[in-house]
Amino acid sequence: MTMAVCMVVRMSSVKILRALSLVGAVAVGIVLVPGVAVTPSSAEPPRVSIPSCAQRIYARLFFGLEGPHGSVAEAEWDAFLRDVVVPRFPRGLTVTYAKGHWQAVGEPLQREASRVLEIVYDEASHRDQRIEEIAATYKATFQQESVMVIRMPASVCF
Repeated sequence: MTMAVCMVVRMSSVKILRALSLVGAVAVGIVLVPGVAVTPSSAEPPRVSIPSCAQRIYARLFFGLEGPHGSVAEAEWDAFLRDVVVPRFPRGLTVTYAKGHWQAVGEPLQREASRVLEIVYDEASHRDQRIEEIAATYKATFQQESVMVIRMPASVCF
């Protein structure tokens, strides 16, 4: 080979190697990008276990923490939860700390700390009664005008 031909071959080899490196880098990048799955066509689809689901009632109760005699203390809330709520729904519940707005008819807007209680239960009627008992007990204990209760059907899966 002549010197000129040899340089052309070497330059072509260098370009080819660079091109292959670039193609390889792009291929690796595609494989590593989240959400991109590369599976051979002969692979079996993954087996998905179907969770056990049932129709339940989802209840949310909203408790304001300001009353005519001041704020409901954390210890008072904890005692109410322990003594009134948990005995009625011992299998589980969720409490969320929140801030709410409330306006009674003819009064200015009130802003107050609040608690949101979430409970999921089966459709037995005595469970609805337990929700009403919780709301009534809170209103009487802490001199509240109301406890907002929302109930809705829910498909619950574990």
